[in-house]
Amino acid sequence: MPTTTHATWDQIQRQTVVNLRRAHHHLWENIIVYLSLFIVEFICAQLGHSQLLRADAFNNFSGVFSTGLLMTGLYIAAKTKDDDLWGAPISEEDQIHLGPRIQQSRFRFETIYTLIAGLVMAVIAADIIYKAILVLIQQPTYHLQQGVATLGALISSLLLTWLWLANRHWAKVLANTSLAAAARDSLTDALTSAVTVLTILSIAWWRATWLDGLASLILGTYILYTGIKIFRTSSLNLVDYFDPRLEDQYRQQVAAFPGIRAVVFLKAYYDGNLIMVSVTVAVDPQMTATTIYNLTRRIDILMKRRFNVTATALMVIPSNQIHPD
Repeated sequence: MPTTTHATWDQIQRQTVVNLRRAHHHLWENIIVYLSLFIVEFICAQLGHSQLLRADAFNNFSGVFSTGLLMTGLYIAAKTKDDDLWGAPISEEDQIHLGPRIQQSRFRFETIYTLIAGLVMAVIAADIIYKAILVLIQQPTYHLQQGVATLGALISSLLLTWLWLANRHWAKVLANTSLAAAARDSLTDALTSAVTVLTILSIAWWRATWLDGLASLILGTYILYTGIKIFRTSSLNLVDYFDPRLEDQYRQQVAAFPGIRAVVFLKAYYDGNLIMVSVTVAVDPQMTATTIYNLTRRIDILMKRRFNVTATALMVIPSNQIHPD
């Protein structure tokens, strides 16, 4: 029997939608910071003749795209009208029978747009790598304007550090994986800008402009790796892949419950940033309906508290119906 009643799901849905909208609001900070830093760093890169600073600028520009896509996904996920799904009509029969599942489908748009963001990062990274290789091959001679280039990278590092702290704070408050991902990205970008500062100073000290192209190539490769990683994770979430080690932890926790004789089946998956678990357990055939109800409710509560599982759909069968292989 499903442990999440319609009333309980309505409560989960309302709170999730509120958090999605708040997360959407806070991501505007990321858009403003990343766009401002792109403009500042790009101008400083042109004035300072720094290929590395240009690469860092486009790294921040990829942040504008990825954040914008995340916001689009959050906006669609937070819609609550049940008569359409991203403009596609839903029949009245499906609205009645699917119910909460429609909103769960909406939550997956967050994952879809995160996947697209990973692709955008990969495309931008390919351009950075291409430009860096040209610099290394052609080895153009130019005088690096140390002060201008360093100033641009330093401003970027400081602002991104502030953004990381803000994203981390609200990710914890709202329990939102998009903000958590934004926090990780902004921390990485802040460290990247800090390394850019040190690299520009090193180039100016040794007067080796080829280091500018090499560092830009390394940065572009890192951005490409990050984009592919985001794309891979999102793709796996969309096909309902879930870490088997975590599923084993869930299985052990449920199996350890008094009254559970066996865990017949367990599958976890993501709906957006929500963890959902479906599990079938075997119990004493003489167990009463009231006992089963209390058991399933306690399991649902425990999974929420210990593993942050949004909802546990539990099916109960009598243990004498388990057929040995």
